[in-house]
Amino acid sequence: MRYLFFALAATFVIFSCQNNPAPQKMTGLAGSLQDSTIIRVWPKEIDSLKRLDPNIPVVDVRTELEFRTSHIFRSINCDASAPDFDRRILQLNRQAPVIVYDMSSTVSLEAAEKMKQLGFVRIYEMAGGIYSWARDGKTLVAGESGIDSNMILK
Repeated sequence: MRYLFFALAATFVIFSCQNNPAPQKMTGLAGSLQDSTIIRVWPKEIDSLKRLDPNIPVVDVRTELEFRTSHIFRSINCDASAPDFDRRILQLNRQAPVIVYDMSSTVSLEAAEKMKQLGFVRIYEMAGGIYSWARDGKTLVAGESGIDSNMILK
């Protein structure tokens, strides 16, 4: 676990120190760094990311109904299939890292690609989605989020 944390911290330092990072094909922490913008991570790596930056936004890109059924505590909902997804997601800081997830990684990968096109520079896509989160024994909550997504993502 310590090794994973230090590996993640070293990766952050390496990538954040580059002035003009060129897209590279290499192996990332979750097994595939797609490019310099979208990084697939596993649920256990989310804990390390949250320790490094407790304020990193965690965005659930499923529908509001799916979100209310179960979601990661303190995540915000921004439905990737909604017509106002672009406008709402652009309320987040494009220069800061963001974590996205869905049910099983299909919609979240599409949302991450869209976010990349919109200018987000560091997107962590949770591999396996909420299924892998639950499979790892991590807590899910139901109902309203403790965070008002509408206030953040107007």
